[in-house]
Amino acid sequence: MAFLRLLAVCALLAGCHLQAQQLFDARPGQRLRFHATDSAVLAGSENRSDLDCRVEPLRPRLNFDLKYTAGYVVRLPADAVVPAGEQMRVLFRVQALGGQPTDPVYFQQSFEVGPRSPEDDGSALFQGRYFLGPGRYSVDWLMRNLQGRVCSSHWTMRAPKPAYEGRLAASAPPNMIAPYREDTFDEEPPVARGAGPSAGLHLRLLLNLAPLDRNRFKLNEYEIDSIVGMLRSLHREPSLGMFSLTAFNAYDRQIVYSAERSTKLDFPALGEAIDSMEIGTVDLGELADSEGEQRFLAELLNKALAPERDPPHAVVLLGPKVDREGRIPEEMLSAQAASSPLFRLAFNLNPRSYPWPGALETAMQPYGLTVYSVTRPQDYTRAVVGLLDAIERNAASELTRRDPAPSTASPPASP
Repeated sequence: MAFLRLLAVCALLAGCHLQAQQLFDARPGQRLRFHATDSAVLAGSENRSDLDCRVEPLRPRLNFDLKYTAGYVVRLPADAVVPAGEQMRVLFRVQALGGQPTDPVYFQQSFEVGPRSPEDDGSALFQGRYFLGPGRYSVDWLMRNLQGRVCSSHWTMRAPKPAYEGRLAASAPPNMIAPYREDTFDEEPPVARGAGPSAGLHLRLLLNLAPLDRNRFKLNEYEIDSIVGMLRSLHREPSLGMFSLTAFNAYDRQIVYSAERSTKLDFPALGEAIDSMEIGTVDLGELADSEGEQRFLAELLNKALAPERDPPHAVVLLGPKVDREGRIPEEMLSAQAASSPLFRLAFNLNPRSYPWPGALETAMQPYGLTVYSVTRPQDYTRAVVGLLDAIERNAASELTRRDPAPSTASPPASP
């Protein structure tokens, strides 16, 4: 996914080579490398234009992993780029405003602009991104070429507190500044799990990787990023301690990835499975079965709803809807009742395109399914709060039923 993002930028440049973003932290003990005049340019309030460039700040945008992405886009006009190509160096710092004073965080990027070709106009476009938590920030930014010409810009921005921010431990902390994660499937850092009766909750996740529109063979990059971001925020919730994940493609009738009762979600393994997924293919024998898709989905649900000795605290169906062509006949469902609360997070960037319940929602509705429609990250935060509240209440009630508190009443007096 990250490779495609870089490709999209480099396609606008002749021979662009983008180096990895580096983080330099200004705390004691960390070494910073500056050009002799860089500090003065960053500290100045005026925008420099020795090197002609146009910088457009990107407003902080909340992601489904409950972090904000911010950044910039810079355009170099043709007359600012030498015919033979050159290297540009960007240095910028981001500092949280308000509250306790914090040190700025420095970022450095290098861009190479290839030689002009007769087909293009010689202009170039670059971008940079980083993660933020809620808060107000200042950015001091400069670009320098090898001849020492500089352009600079300064701006402020605000990332508002998302809804239910205080309820979700997975939300980015206020005033957080961090490098952008280029790989969608990077490993997630370890999580300090909670303790007590509502800790160590087990989620069974069913993840549909097929787009709602059958004319599309696969989810696009933004959809994959969004769904994986939802998984990341669930992974970071300290009350959740165990995950069973089944990723499937409803229309191709494939189990893409499966992991049972793991203490973490393995994002690199999930990414490898998705990258190797055979798109748009169905086994010839299965294709001859006119109810093959319905049978595949029914088996998936029957397994998820089957009685277990130690059932999960919730079953969560995540991803796009399955259209009504995949509607499951009632006689294919063998479960008499759900052993765990059921939740549906129906991800649809254009809900007006398909306002009806999908095949899986229709099949699970008699089992007490709770449905949340998710279009924006704000919808997702509300859904997760509702999900966590429900399963924590259920877990506490189950604990009370299993181990009722001893009576504190005094024994009756002797006659």
